[in-house]
Amino acid sequence: MLRDLGVSETVLETPDLSKHLIKNHDFKKFDSVLDLVGNSTVVDSLQLVRRDGRVCLAGWLGGLDPIKGPAGPDESRGFNPLLQMASGVHLSFFGSFVFGTEEFPVSDVPLRSIMLKVAEGKIDARPWRVFAFEDIHAAHQAMENGDSNGKMVVTVV
Repeated sequence: MLRDLGVSETVLETPDLSKHLIKNHDFKKFDSVLDLVGNSTVVDSLQLVRRDGRVCLAGWLGGLDPIKGPAGPDESRGFNPLLQMASGVHLSFFGSFVFGTEEFPVSDVPLRSIMLKVAEGKIDARPWRVFAFEDIHAAHQAMENGDSNGKMVVTVV
């Protein structure tokens, strides 16, 4: 699905991903990284993009703990862009929780365009599995076990 949208390469997150990729001498830094894990991985994501590359922090699946500072005695002081970002790398943040506010009205979301792409088959929006509300425990178990493979829907009737 991502390749159909123009993505040339995808890599699944793993601890210290940049170190694993950089070990491979053929590794070329990415143009862009979409970080859905969050504060616990964003500093590593910043190491994966080329000069003038972009990292968009758009999730917090890894929790909301503060971004850690550089390893060593100053780690607890927090994120330090001067020490933890390469010059020329762009970092942006996108949080869906701001939708509907005065600054980010829902009308700015291209829902019509997205739905047309779904209808045309350009975006596969099918959920991995649909659960009845009575089966919500099974949905949580699938999530916690890492068994899910995409979006899950719980119907409430």
